[in-house]
Amino acid sequence: MNQDFNSTFPAEEVKKDGIKYGIYLGIISLVISIVSMYVLVNSADFKISSMVTGGISFLLMIALSAYFAVLLRRVAGGFWNFSQALKGIFVMLAIAVIISTVGGALFNLINPEPQQIVFDKTINLTIETMESIGADDDLIDKQVADLEKQRDELREFSIGQNLKGLGIALIMYFVFALILAAILKRERPGFLPVQDDANQTDNRGQYKPEEN
Repeated sequence: MNQDFNSTFPAEEVKKDGIKYGIYLGIISLVISIVSMYVLVNSADFKISSMVTGGISFLLMIALSAYFAVLLRRVAGGFWNFSQALKGIFVMLAIAVIISTVGGALFNLINPEPQQIVFDKTINLTIETMESIGADDDLIDKQVADLEKQRDELREFSIGQNLKGLGIALIMYFVFALILAAILKRERPGFLPVQDDANQTDNRGQYKPEEN
């Protein structure tokens, strides 16, 4: 007689490994953002460099998140429903975004110059872009003023501002977790045995030989 799938789902193992993979992903994300910042600081063509680094960082984080999510599904025994997948993946992504956000804020607090340089280059690029499309001077001035305000706010470490950014990031990562959960969910077939002393199978449906 097979046990109910929800009763045999290794929730604690998935949660523990989700935290572990989240730490890995958060550290990798933090390193990527710092490296990208220094690439932009030293770039001769800021526009091209920002597109390249932004694109590579985006694709790399999607690939790594998917890879760790697949590893997490293996921890679950290869099968989990949508709800279980969403919980496991979001725990992992939430840990990652907290580490990368807090780590990035601390890095900029200790060494604010690179971020300020990138912001100044962003303002110059914004002016050049808007002028090239014939934007009105008043509109350009307003856009530049908004960017300068954001730059000045970043110079002063603000817990509220960082919490706001973290909240927005968590919402975005929750949406990403929804997508990954929908893609990676895999229901256990009804005929596949789960852990049961009678048939000596584990919760992954694999045969467990008797111990002598």
